[in-house]
Amino acid sequence: MASDTTRPREGGRDIAGTIAAALFILLGAAAWWDTTDMADSDSYVFPRTVIVLMVGFSLLLILRNLLRGGGRHHLSTEGSWPRRIGLVAVMLGGALSMPLIGFLPAGIVVFLAIMLLAMYDPWQGARRFVFPLVGIAIVVAFFVLFAEVLRVPLPVGSLFE
Repeated sequence: MASDTTRPREGGRDIAGTIAAALFILLGAAAWWDTTDMADSDSYVFPRTVIVLMVGFSLLLILRNLLRGGGRHHLSTEGSWPRRIGLVAVMLGGALSMPLIGFLPAGIVVFLAIMLLAMYDPWQGARRFVFPLVGIAIVVAFFVLFAEVLRVPLPVGSLFE
């Protein structure tokens, strides 16, 4: 039996998810069109790969919602709104600070801040050292992957130029 916070979506369909997926398809089409004036293939291969994946997964979501419905959906009214707002604020702050301080410092600060916001369990023992170190390693690995392997130009930061 379903509790009061877990009940089927209206009509068994995920209408909001379907609408969001359709909007992502439109966003993908606009982004694809924006890549048509790029001269060399090195410039448009990566964005077009992301666009194809985004549109493909959006189409899969729409297809799943049309064929099987949305299934059960957890409707939480007790979620932590300060954490949700903090997540958006930290991500916006990180994106806005990248031109000033660069990708790597902004990425590390954002990752650590999001980790603090998302951590429900107490920061005890090795967790307080291992989690931040692993987070920093992940950000550095992505930086090396994009900057050195894929040759994606990343913001250096005007403070360091």
